[in-house]
Amino acid sequence: MRLPLYILLYLLVTSVTYSVTKRLELTLVDLKKINDESLVKKMMYMVHSLDNPKVDIRRSKRTHSLIIETEDPRLLSLIIHRFKTELNIPPGALTTRQLPEVKVKNTYRLHKRSLGEFDITAYNSHESVNDYLDELSISYPDLVTTKIIGYTHQNRPIKILIINNQKSGAKPKVFIDGGQHAREWISPAVVTHMIHQLINGYYKEDDRLRSLVTKYEFHMLPILNPDGYVYSYSDHGIRLWRKNMNNVTTTNCTGVDLNRNWDFHWAGRGGSRDECSIVYQGQSAFSEKETKATSDYILSYQGQWHSYFSFHSFGQLILFPYSHTAAPNPDYEKHRSAAKSLAAGIKSVNNRRYTVGAVGMILYEASGSSESWAYSIGVPYSYTLELPDLFTFVVPTDVIEPTANELLQGLVEYFQLIEEEDPKVYKQLVANVTESLPTREDNYQTSDSLYSSERRNSQSIFLLLLLTTMWSIIYY
Repeated sequence: MRLPLYILLYLLVTSVTYSVTKRLELTLVDLKKINDESLVKKMMYMVHSLDNPKVDIRRSKRTHSLIIETEDPRLLSLIIHRFKTELNIPPGALTTRQLPEVKVKNTYRLHKRSLGEFDITAYNSHESVNDYLDELSISYPDLVTTKIIGYTHQNRPIKILIINNQKSGAKPKVFIDGGQHAREWISPAVVTHMIHQLINGYYKEDDRLRSLVTKYEFHMLPILNPDGYVYSYSDHGIRLWRKNMNNVTTTNCTGVDLNRNWDFHWAGRGGSRDECSIVYQGQSAFSEKETKATSDYILSYQGQWHSYFSFHSFGQLILFPYSHTAAPNPDYEKHRSAAKSLAAGIKSVNNRRYTVGAVGMILYEASGSSESWAYSIGVPYSYTLELPDLFTFVVPTDVIEPTANELLQGLVEYFQLIEEEDPKVYKQLVANVTESLPTREDNYQTSDSLYSSERRNSQSIFLLLLLTTMWSIIYY
């Protein structure tokens, strides 16, 4: 008769955790050994014509290679066979290797978890990341707040965390997002780790980080594409899934590429009207709830942003506008100078090198991207960062912490250079923020972790179990 009581007590004080192992395979095609542009286009068309979301092919100008990545070894074998037999690709141009296993953690909780239980060096679930953000706001209410700025097509919250030392007065705002593309797990993990370091650095009086938090207000959105991330993360999903999970199409295909859905030269080069394409741009600019909510939030503080950063992977690149064309933007030299200081700061930590340049010049044309949109609405410094590594989306977890360390040092040197070379920007933004302070009221829902909507279900379960336990104690 005592067994049910023990089980209930166990559920009240424990978490259930399981690991999922994701394994991908990668093939590199050495373009130096091909030296035939028409053949390269045929190879890319052959892979794209498979119309299979489990395989992806990309061209890397930096490594002079085509990169084919898949979680289905049989599919990779088929592609390589067709390359050799139908296109006569020499075997010496192909290199295949298996990528390291990446273990991820899914944790289901029925009790409030302490900050120390969140593994900042792991790839965590969307729910766990959101809970961690809320717990930070509870633990550091004088510095941290969280807000739900919208909901996805599958009704998941899009949650942002704000680091603002209000005692230091008005300051320019900095926006950092991760996870626009579902498969790029390193970006949400790094944004979350940077949040952790900025807060710890402030309270532990790390002069570098404390200065950043004193001078700037950070708005950080770890997972901009929650639905896609959850699908890529789950054991029944597709690890290389890129888009969101909106089912608005007239075909059997799902999802929109969020980084082709922003309202700046939308539907230009680099996007696609093909609903099955991995770069499908959507039915209209800001047709997606994720981009609409994020852009509305940024616009609500228009004129107060100093910098915008969108973290992606891979390639180790620091990219700035324009993305819809190879032509330089009017502030090209200013963008390039600041980006070089960011790259120098990153390199000073672990000697990791990032290449600097405009999107359309050194990568490819990508109309409807977020960094060019942010620049178009007046954000003076706007960047997309392609994080490690050079070849794959599947990055071991031991890369998370050093990447965050490098980026924070890069930001220290980046802001120092802009303060020296472009001091008017800071002064003007402070004036704009000061002017807005007396009357500004946010219209977004504050995420009090005790009452936020996504916690209510777990709280109800907790209450039910607690009442059942009390009943068991009384009657057994």
